[in-house]
Amino acid sequence: MNKELMEALDVLEKEKEISKETLFEAIENSLMTACKNHFGKADNIHVEINRETCDFLVYAEKEVVPTKDDVEDDCLQIALEDAQEISKKAQVGDMIHVEIKSKEFGRIATQNAKNVILQKIREEERSVIYNQYYEKEKDVVTGVVQRYVGKNISINLGKADAMLTENEQVKGEVFKPTERIKVYIVEVKNTPKGPRINVSRTHPELVKRLFESEVTEIKDGTVEIKNRQRQLIIGNDYFSFSEHCQRGRQPYQDRCVEQQSQCRCSRRLRRYERCPCQCYRRRTAR
Repeated sequence: MNKELMEALDVLEKEKEISKETLFEAIENSLMTACKNHFGKADNIHVEINRETCDFLVYAEKEVVPTKDDVEDDCLQIALEDAQEISKKAQVGDMIHVEIKSKEFGRIATQNAKNVILQKIREEERSVIYNQYYEKEKDVVTGVVQRYVGKNISINLGKADAMLTENEQVKGEVFKPTERIKVYIVEVKNTPKGPRINVSRTHPELVKRLFESEVTEIKDGTVEIKNRQRQLIIGNDYFSFSEHCQRGRQPYQDRCVEQQSQCRCSRRLRRYERCPCQCYRRRTAR
């Protein structure tokens, strides 16, 4: 049993969330690459790994020929005399498995095999991170401000970094490094360098998601957000209809909210004076 390899695979599976089967495939490919670099070809080479003990076997399938003089290619053929040292039942024309020791590989072949494993791990790690944040697309997450990149802000979301562009920032907001903020994930793209995450602080769904996380009635659907208006003084103002309003149990609130959301009155009013069109607007004190 190869305990060191098994422990290493357990650590990678736990920390990077990469399946063991994927890691086994990466090891098999790396051994095939090492054989190809060492022997020049790997068409007749096979790799077998025991998934339970992590023991692996690399062997080449060679054809048995009568004498060493008949051997035309050492990678594909083996003399009968040498074949019988491996198996006494070997006969001319048989296909015999010749074990290849990993210690036979040169330094360059070993380095190439290592690079193949590392490349596969990086690709799988990027894929896992992309899938995690793709599921959170169109949702609100908490991030930590890292630094300003020009007028954009780099935000750490945990396992990946997101970019808050200038167009998606609220005017007047200034953040300091290490400050925790809420952002709305607009889009997650898969790129060769890893997932690219675009976030926003001005998206209409941001405040709606925040209300859903704080107000139970909105989350369970008792209160439904119908419209949102952004005004200079009062900021984000939500107008909603509850089930009681729709059933007519609160006619005043229903009528007031509906007229508020639809009114476009521009009358000039005195301080605290009601609007004649009954939109329930009053002039605010300066």
